Amino acid sequence: MGFFSSAAQVATGVAVPASKTMQTVFDETVNETERTRISRVAEYFDAPLSTLDGGEVDLLTWFDANFPALKQIGAGPLPGSGRSFWQSKSSYAKWREVVRRRIRTTLGLVAAKKALRERIDGWTPFLALLEELSKDHGPVHPGTLGAVRTFSDRARSAGLDPMDLTPDTVPPFLDAMSTHESDASATALRALARHRVFPQIAAHLPPDFDPTYLVPTARTPVPETVRKMIAEMVEAARYNKKTYDDVSQSCSENFNQETAKTYCAALVAVARAAQETGKADLASLNCLDSLFETPVRIATIRHWIDQSETDVGFSLRTAADYVRIVAQVGKANGLKTKKWRKNLKNNPHLQEGHATGQKMSPKNRTFCEGLIHNPGDVRTFLRQHVLYQDRAKDILATDKPLTASQLRAARRLSTCAAFAALEIRGAGLRKGSALAAECGGVSQNLFRKTMGEKKFFELRVAKKDMKGEYVELPPIHIRDDKYCGYEVIDWYLTTGRPLFDFANPEFCEENKCARATHLFLSERSARPLSGSMLYKWLTRSSAEIGLPMFPHNFRHGFATLLLARSWSNRGRAAAYLGCSVGVLDTYYGWIDKRQKLEEVQDLLAEALAGK
Repeated sequence: MGFFSSAAQVATGVAVPASKTMQTVFDETVNETERTRISRVAEYFDAPLSTLDGGEVDLLTWFDANFPALKQIGAGPLPGSGRSFWQSKSSYAKWREVVRRRIRTTLGLVAAKKALRERIDGWTPFLALLEELSKDHGPVHPGTLGAVRTFSDRARSAGLDPMDLTPDTVPPFLDAMSTHESDASATALRALARHRVFPQIAAHLPPDFDPTYLVPTARTPVPETVRKMIAEMVEAARYNKKTYDDVSQSCSENFNQETAKTYCAALVAVARAAQETGKADLASLNCLDSLFETPVRIATIRHWIDQSETDVGFSLRTAADYVRIVAQVGKANGLKTKKWRKNLKNNPHLQEGHATGQKMSPKNRTFCEGLIHNPGDVRTFLRQHVLYQDRAKDILATDKPLTASQLRAARRLSTCAAFAALEIRGAGLRKGSALAAECGGVSQNLFRKTMGEKKFFELRVAKKDMKGEYVELPPIHIRDDKYCGYEVIDWYLTTGRPLFDFANPEFCEENKCARATHLFLSERSARPLSGSMLYKWLTRSSAEIGLPMFPHNFRHGFATLLLARSWSNRGRAAAYLGCSVGVLDTYYGWIDKRQKLEEVQDLLAEALAGK
């Protein structure tokens, strides 16, 4: 029995009658259009509605098993496809939505859900707060609000308030759910953990709320032998054999070594999906050709589409990119990949994922539109490096030894200050290009320079550190006469960076280890700071100054501010970001359309005024 079936019993105190059939659903439906749609169930099974009772499971579970949602169907055929029972996927989706709602109403699930949400308990003020914070592009995304609201229904049925979400109570609570419900609940809990940076939200949660117990179980292991075969296949696809020169015994590259890692990850994902769907036994696999065959292809793509629904780190865009990569690598190795490319072209889910990569995401566009309409956010955006520095200085302004949490906060804020200064007062670099910067050693590319009385930092970004290695930027200068960019980086190098053990001369001397050379450092080693950690640090720090954002928003923000002033600034924006004007047209064309609409409105207003 599903969760809301149990919830109905909790809310009403009456067990759901087992004798209810599709005939009961039909009889309790008043709307004639809805009755017609319910009667189609009888046509589908060629049996009276009174005989369709779900068997050993409840009626809703039975219906979902026979008529799954479109995203569960994936690239597969619709139910009754052999008879052409549905004209299209959209007509099937509309029919399913109506009939499923009528079944839930008959079983009392709609009333049970309403009763749960009418309760006055710990969730009542918390949900009201989240709803308020989701308005007008607030810090809580509407999707997050929906996920938390659905989770609250499950928690209320179990008698759990927000303050009860402790490591002792949550894991057994999740274990009692179905896989789908458990995954959705884990997503909601992770969202709450991210939003604890806001004091008003943290006040409704346990003081030590940190759902580290939600770390997913280890993924299906891919044997080293298979990984080696994948690496060899990708390496073979790297080179364009048509350009081979027998004198130098070399040929041009189709993609670089960094990109090759992504290609390997795509094929590893294929192997993992084949194992998880039962289409291959990786332990006995001695050739990769079978991973490109039809059964594996269909199962893998369906698996990825399903995964995009439950795995926060996997999206339809990733699935579409992986399918493209598999087709490219397979073809380069002499395998038939025409059907992979056909799926990429025709499958609606993969089309959606591919389209996502061709335009600005809704989340990024929301951020950019907020900058255009809010001058206060623009000021915060352009001086956030100073705001982070001030917060770090406040922590360090003490005669007492720093606590572990204070030290970590100072490291986080000083890193964000330097990164923001590099982005705002230097150039809109991609995260990877900035994290590759080194302020010492043989690969140093950040230098302190003087020119007369002027002081500045110069950053030279190698072509290999640019995305795709297609663009080479000129030296980037962070000058001492422009809004504290030089001062913040200078302070970071002398005060903030030494807070990291492997940039601290005394620590390195005492532990007999070499000092790190990268500008941005890991807390635990001499390695550079990881992109995922920078993402976490900046999202938290920016939320604390009232402008929630993530690293890539620097690039989007700069382009938006330049283009919003004038669409003729495309050349300047392209040079600043190190991309082409065509890329700007693709991602930011909505700004030009908006400006044209406003110009038309101004002209019409002038005509109306008789000017």
